[in-house]
Amino acid sequence: MPKQILIVEDHPIVSESLLRLFSDSSLNINCVAAANGIKGLAFLNGNSFDLIILDIHLPDISGVEFCKIAKSRFPGIKIVAVTTLAQRHIVEQMLDAGVDGFILKTSDTEDIVNGVLQVLKTGQLYLGKGVKELIKGISVNNSDLPMITRRESEILKLIADGLTNQEIAEKLFISPLTVDTHRKNLLLKFSARNTAILIKTAVSKGYIS
Repeated sequence: MPKQILIVEDHPIVSESLLRLFSDSSLNINCVAAANGIKGLAFLNGNSFDLIILDIHLPDISGVEFCKIAKSRFPGIKIVAVTTLAQRHIVEQMLDAGVDGFILKTSDTEDIVNGVLQVLKTGQLYLGKGVKELIKGISVNNSDLPMITRRESEILKLIADGLTNQEIAEKLFISPLTVDTHRKNLLLKFSARNTAILIKTAVSKGYIS
């Protein structure tokens, strides 16, 4: 029987590229795609998937949250994370959440296909090109560093630029109330009492420059 893969990716071009990549009949794989984390989790209900290719920087929930929820509901499912963010703390947080593979989107297609096939066939952890070097020799646990969504990352950078909630809302075409909710969530995630401490902490941890 063909292996069933769920692609959770909000960028249509990337999603379509992955669908085409794994549509090769010789791979014996069936793929479906979900445009965000919530839709991805909904796909898991009533469907049987062998593996999830997960973009960890989704607009609605973080890759860590998605991974923990999926693994708790379906312990046998395999998850391969893909991202453009070559940051050590993100790799370590995803590994702590139980991910079975981690590949950088900047890698070549061979690396992506090989990683997915290895996890499917052997169940062994796969670290793509550049990932091993990223975490080599690091034993420090960075689980205290918060995982934020892409939207939160956008808002964090705009806050650092000094924009008000209203200005951020106008720039991102969302409501000021939504911006305020994201701002409060960021304060909680970074354990910051105010915006100044939030920005200082985010800069020190490498979230913004």
